[in-house]
Amino acid sequence: MSHKIKFYPVGNGDNVLLKLTDGFTAMFDCQIRKPEKKDDGTEVYDVKKDLMEELQTVNGKPFVDLFVNSHPHEDHCLGYDANFYHGDPDDYGDTNKENEEIIIGELWVTQKVFQLNLCDDANAIRNEANRRLRLFRSGDAKADKLGNRIHIIGYNDEDKIEEGIHYIPGSTIYKINGKYLSGLNIFIHAPLKSDIQTSWADKDENIASIVMQLNINSEQRVSRVFICGDADHYVFEHIMDISEAKSNEDALKWDILLAPHHCSWSFFNDTPQKDHPDVVDSASKFLGYANEGAHIVSSSNKIEDNDNNPPHFQARKQYIKTVTAERFKNTAINGGEKKPQPIVYEFDSDGITFKRALSYTGTTTILGSSTPRAGLWMKSK
Repeated sequence: MSHKIKFYPVGNGDNVLLKLTDGFTAMFDCQIRKPEKKDDGTEVYDVKKDLMEELQTVNGKPFVDLFVNSHPHEDHCLGYDANFYHGDPDDYGDTNKENEEIIIGELWVTQKVFQLNLCDDANAIRNEANRRLRLFRSGDAKADKLGNRIHIIGYNDEDKIEEGIHYIPGSTIYKINGKYLSGLNIFIHAPLKSDIQTSWADKDENIASIVMQLNINSEQRVSRVFICGDADHYVFEHIMDISEAKSNEDALKWDILLAPHHCSWSFFNDTPQKDHPDVVDSASKFLGYANEGAHIVSSSNKIEDNDNNPPHFQARKQYIKTVTAERFKNTAINGGEKKPQPIVYEFDSDGITFKRALSYTGTTTILGSSTPRAGLWMKSK
């Protein structure tokens, strides 16, 4: 068996599932919509149905070991309220079971989720986070049970941390949902103190996105995946400054990059591309940390030559300078534009495999094999 990661086709949004060979599962954001066929014939992928096939159950209750909300915007949490269980897991009843509500073993959020005036689904995450925090702060033994665990990523709004709750940038996490994992560790890059402060001042949740490097272990081989929410080039500049100053360049390397902010131009410059087409140095520098044969995934609508942002056509052109067109994947067209399928990679001792969708239509390009380098390589299957 192999570890695997799935990038679901959810339009301009993120919904990523990581599943290890021992059954451990982690979700990074969600965008769960009602499956339907649109007027143009495009089908909305049934994310919930697929999750029910992937997730483990305990006493018939589906659960995910870890759920990370990178930041509280609707395109990163749509469907949370309707599809995830809120409350004491001991109170999970028949109605919850009939609705296939997913229990979250451990919840990761940023401080930004505790602000007011959020969308309905982000409000639901905030309420559940507050429930879990109350358990922890009261010293209740239930706080360390599946369905009650919580961590805040980064510092609080006073630039402080609470012991046992906060995971700060520069930390590597090996224990999740009460288990030490041999197949995964997560290095936390952001949000940094300065970015949290800017986020509050500018009322911009994107700047405070959780940025992490997933290190997926298969025997002696480590594959690296970057999940970045909607972080912009300033965030990446800060991340590189710190990692390089600490001689920790390994934390910047990647085999798969989830394009920040759904392939928007904000990774390359904070001014409109038509007014300022130059790429800032930090963007080019970070892309230079790609391992040979690396892939970039754009979790977005179909990328077309127009003024949309996101996804942005010129941003795609910049990305393929690093990874080539064959290794740049767009969720909206994987397996065909009318019925897109999840983009799936598998990780084992032989390397990383890009799994072809079962039914390809149109002109979607299939990846060829690349040469092994430092134990990290891609192949198609």
